[in-house]
Amino acid sequence: MTESNHAGTGKAAPLESGLDERLFVALRTRWHPRPLERALVLLSMTGNWGLFWVGLAALIWLLRWSRGTGFAMAAAVFIFLVPLVYITLGVNYLVKVMLHRERPDPGNEELRPLVRVPSSLSFPSSHAAMSFAAAGVLTYFYPQLFALFYGLALVMSWSRVYVGVHYPSDVVAGTAIGLIMGGMAVLFLNWV
Repeated sequence: MTESNHAGTGKAAPLESGLDERLFVALRTRWHPRPLERALVLLSMTGNWGLFWVGLAALIWLLRWSRGTGFAMAAAVFIFLVPLVYITLGVNYLVKVMLHRERPDPGNEELRPLVRVPSSLSFPSSHAAMSFAAAGVLTYFYPQLFALFYGLALVMSWSRVYVGVHYPSDVVAGTAIGLIMGGMAVLFLNWV
């Protein structure tokens, strides 16, 4: 694992040989055919601020409205999902500030991030947290689409390592936060 403040410089430590770092290097340097790289960069960018999930909920709402069926449920999904995504983002940010782990800073052109790095804090991944929280709520309303929603959450989360802005453990921790937040949301929905 890298240290937050390498030799008092305020910069992330160089990559060490731990499993997290080795997985980061492997995912950042292997399996990068151009079409896949472009698709994952785009997906990763749409995940900023949870916009992918808010947009998906809005799309479901609009599709249901245009078909004239299931409009009320789709509206409930949108109305419930939007605050959940941003509450999850807030919880995740508090954990980031408390743990203060820097993003990968390999100092190696081959490992350069493929997207703009949103902040210097890395652990846990907000994209993973928001994605798995959203997948939980979407699956609650549309259980037949379980594989689609959790598949999208998994790919969105993995894309953050692939584009070079997170270590795998950041994504695992973000996934845990998202599963907890999504689970709490489902418990609340069952209660009301």
